Amino acid sequence: MASKILCITGPTAAGKSQLAMRLCKIKKQNKFQIISMDSAQIYKGVDISSAKPSKKDLLDVPHHLIDICDPTETYSAARFLKDTKKLIKEVTDNGGTPLIVGGTMMYLQRLIHGIARVPEIPDNEKVLVENEGKRIGWGRMHEKLIKIDPDAAQRINKNDSQRIVRQLSVWHFTGKTLSYWQKLPNYEGLNNKLRIIALVPDSKQELKANINIRLNSMINEGMLEEVIKLKNDAGLTQTNPCGRLVGIRQAMDYIEGRITFNQFVAQAEFATRRLAKHQLTWLSKLENLTIIKAFAKPLTQLISIWDSDPDLDLMTPK
Repeated sequence: MASKILCITGPTAAGKSQLAMRLCKIKKQNKFQIISMDSAQIYKGVDISSAKPSKKDLLDVPHHLIDICDPTETYSAARFLKDTKKLIKEVTDNGGTPLIVGGTMMYLQRLIHGIARVPEIPDNEKVLVENEGKRIGWGRMHEKLIKIDPDAAQRINKNDSQRIVRQLSVWHFTGKTLSYWQKLPNYEGLNNKLRIIALVPDSKQELKANINIRLNSMINEGMLEEVIKLKNDAGLTQTNPCGRLVGIRQAMDYIEGRITFNQFVAQAEFATRRLAKHQLTWLSKLENLTIIKAFAKPLTQLISIWDSDPDLDLMTPK
C-alpha cells in the first residue's frame, strides 16, 4: 500500500466529492475506498441537505462514515478519529486504498494533531446543562464557568451556549474541567501519514456563485421537504447538532414560520459563504498542504500529483 494516505479537503461547494469520484474511476487499480470527513453526511436522512454522494456513487466506490448516526445523535471529533484510524487499517489490510474526503475542519484538525483524552459525555448530561441554561440564562451559566475554570471562561463569549454546555457537562460528569483533560497526552493523530490536498478557488466570486447554484439545486430537489421529514419523523430540533447545521438551521426557521422563504434563501447563502470563509481561513494556517485550483481542471492537477509522488503510489495493490 502507499506510505501516505491521500486526503482531499477544501471549502464547501468546491467540488471535493466529484473530484474524489473521478480519481477513483481513473485509478481503479488502487481499489479506493472513501472515508467521509463530513459532519453532515454522517446523519441518516440528511441526503439533499448535505450533498451526500448519489446512490450510484455509493455503489461504484465503497464509502464509510456515511449514514452512521440518527439525526438526533451527537458524533464527536474523538469518535471520528477513532473510527477513521480503524477504517484505514481495515481498508489497507484488505488490499484497498483509503481516501479521506471532506471539509469538516474540526475533524481534519483532530486527524492531524490527535485529540485530548476527554471522556465521552452522555447526551443526557449535555441536555441537563442545556436545559438549565435555557431556564436561568447563558449569562449566569457563564458565571458558573468563571468559578470552575476562569481561564477557559475568559476565552468563551457569555452567549456561546454550545461551548458553555461542553465545558459544564464535562465538569458535571467527570468532576474535572475540560482544561484538565486537554492537558493530558493526546490520542495520536496521523499528521506524518497524510498527504493533504486542498481544493481552493482562485476567485471568491466563483465560489460564491457555485454556493448559490448548489443551494438552489438542493431546494429544487426537495431540501425543505427533507427537513420537514427529519423534523416530523426523527424529532429533529435546533438543539441537536444536526439541527444546527448550515442550511438545515435556516430551513427549520422557515418551516417553523420565523422567517420568509426569501429570508431563508438569503440566510442560507450567507451562512454557507461564512462557513466557506472559515474553512479557507483554517486551511491558510495549515502547514504541509498542497493547493490545487478548484475550478481549473483539478483532476489533471491531482493525477499529476498522484503519479509523481512515490509516497502515494508506492506498493499500490494491483
